[in-house]
Amino acid sequence: MDQETIDNSGGKIFEFGSYRLGVHTPGTDIDALCVAPKHINRSHFFSILPEKLRSCSDVSKLVTVEDAYVPCIKLIFSGVDVDLLFANIDTRSVSRDMESLDEDYILRGCDFNSIKSLNGRRATDAILKVVPNLRNFQLTLRCIKLWAKNRGVYSNVMGFCGGVAWAILVAYICQQNPNLEVCQLLETFFKYYRLRTWRFDNPIVLGEILNDRNSVSFRIDDPDGRLFYREDRRYLFPIITPAFPSMNSTFNVNQTTRNNMITEFEKAMEITHHIMQKGVDSQITWKRLFKKFPFFKAYQYFIEVQILSATEDIHQKWKGRVESLIKQLLNLLSRLNDNIYKCLEFRPWPKSYNLGNRASEDKGSYLLDDAYYFGIRVKRLGDN
Repeated sequence: MDQETIDNSGGKIFEFGSYRLGVHTPGTDIDALCVAPKHINRSHFFSILPEKLRSCSDVSKLVTVEDAYVPCIKLIFSGVDVDLLFANIDTRSVSRDMESLDEDYILRGCDFNSIKSLNGRRATDAILKVVPNLRNFQLTLRCIKLWAKNRGVYSNVMGFCGGVAWAILVAYICQQNPNLEVCQLLETFFKYYRLRTWRFDNPIVLGEILNDRNSVSFRIDDPDGRLFYREDRRYLFPIITPAFPSMNSTFNVNQTTRNNMITEFEKAMEITHHIMQKGVDSQITWKRLFKKFPFFKAYQYFIEVQILSATEDIHQKWKGRVESLIKQLLNLLSRLNDNIYKCLEFRPWPKSYNLGNRASEDKGSYLLDDAYYFGIRVKRLGDN
């Protein structure tokens, strides 16, 4: 490679997700995308960049997660958690003046992982374009994110809605009800999604589904069938991203987590309806809506999944692998119950816990640990 190409290569970091939407809070991860020209590839990103970052005094706990569905580098920068993705585009240089990734031609020549990474920013910007009142959207989304986290239904990995899915759900309500205030949007949100018929052929979309491969003049590979949305009976809670190519953001949702979310929608619908009906005379306040779900009091029995590792780098990779297997375990338990027992309820909790001294005798040489839990309830005779 000649020196001129090296000098003019450039590159730029684009933020997306909650930070780009303006709904980030203290402790929230920042999602960022590193865009580079075509001669800088993924192996450079995961081999050279981490070593340079580790030499920075502001960077700590850096791990590379190359086998994730969307590969990234996880790090803490000046006390802030950052997930850094990578995409290289078909150009000799990337200028700092590049403002947008919205045009579809940006995907020309990109590999599968680059397209998934680019669509984080592209979907975020598409959401911002369709909301009629940005302030009302941001306030409503902040409320919904807090509610979902407190009620234990915020985690794409564990089979619930993740950040982009909740943003799309809020954007849809704002789009359909442009003149409502935030309190009215909240009431409408919970009522609409509780009463909605959730089926594979009834997806939430913010506009046209952009999955026509012929709309661009170049080939895009889709090796696992997820890049271009298509109706699939396995999709129980379809929420479609608004940028080309449109994808189902909730392919991890299963029957159990779908039922968990609908149950929480119903509880929230009753609370918000009561508050809006009674007004200042209501004995129930908005604080009730955000009450944390008492997971360890609500269930009789639990399955504990322990994750033990020797180093931080191994732990992050092993934890990601176990999280993907937890979803499969939940599906197996649900099918077993549906086919044989028919008397159990399951609920995964999306937050992991440090085992601490309780596991010290069993950990041996393992220095790091996490534990995930499934709640199990035995339904009484006559329960639905």
